[in-house]
Amino acid sequence: MIRSDRITHVLVDGVRYPDALRRLYARDDLAEIEPLYLMTRFKDLAEQGPILVAPRGRGFVDEILAEGDGELTRAMSLLTASATTEALGDHLLRFVEAEIDGISRLVRFADPLVLRHWLASFGDIVPAEVMGPIHAWRVAHWAPAWGATAAPQWRVFEASESSVLEAGRGTPVPAMMGAPQQEALEAVARWQFKERLSAYFSRHLGEAWAEVPLDRRGDWLDARLDDAQAWGAQTERQFAIWCELALRRGETFMTASDGLYARWVAGDASRGELPRQQQLYALDDWSRSEAADQQNGNRTTRMSSHD
Repeated sequence: MIRSDRITHVLVDGVRYPDALRRLYARDDLAEIEPLYLMTRFKDLAEQGPILVAPRGRGFVDEILAEGDGELTRAMSLLTASATTEALGDHLLRFVEAEIDGISRLVRFADPLVLRHWLASFGDIVPAEVMGPIHAWRVAHWAPAWGATAAPQWRVFEASESSVLEAGRGTPVPAMMGAPQQEALEAVARWQFKERLSAYFSRHLGEAWAEVPLDRRGDWLDARLDDAQAWGAQTERQFAIWCELALRRGETFMTASDGLYARWVAGDASRGELPRQQQLYALDDWSRSEAADQQNGNRTTRMSSHD
């Protein structure tokens, strides 16, 4: 159980908590409110960026903890730190940008979804050089949109006693955005894409989506995305088309000898000579045509006659 009196600061993600500054300043139980972007080149995005808050009393934190799975839980993380708000803010500003593949990128580390993946990528104990003056960082883990509803769980990340040192040398390793951390950000992007796919399937293909067991939907989506990537899909649209075709026409629609792709090419061999991405778009269009439905109906009749 989290003791609210041990929480010294709350980190707010302005994107997940719209109109954040007005709403925060309207409260009378916050001692300090510091938009971290305000003193950076991203000052025009100050309200959408990370906002560090020092609560006055226990009311604000108690409200967050009592909410369950809601806006506050999904927009805020809880910190226990031995530093002033200004000093803690200076430390957190180190995470605003990271160089990935030689390109400086903005990192939305205040988003609890990003934060929990990023911190978890360091293992059970986070290097002290990353945590700085933070003794404990609590982040909510909520159930994904494709899974069963469940109450959020708060995970606590704690700092190691000393910085990670590079083998054979006495200097700290720059651990903030190594390969595991970049993989964690990729996992966040996949999580978000899977949630969008799940929401789309629930709205538009509810009957077919309901046939995938609730406890298998996450694995099903991962497998289909891996299939699409191995085949050569490159854009979100292509990945989405692949997953929808798999849901509507079967997981082996592209590989089965009597699958959708094989029947499509059988109708016109030149279709198989199109560039792969173009094939996927054309196959998707054809799958919605009367010709595909008629051929699928004939196939079902033939299969039934042999049973």
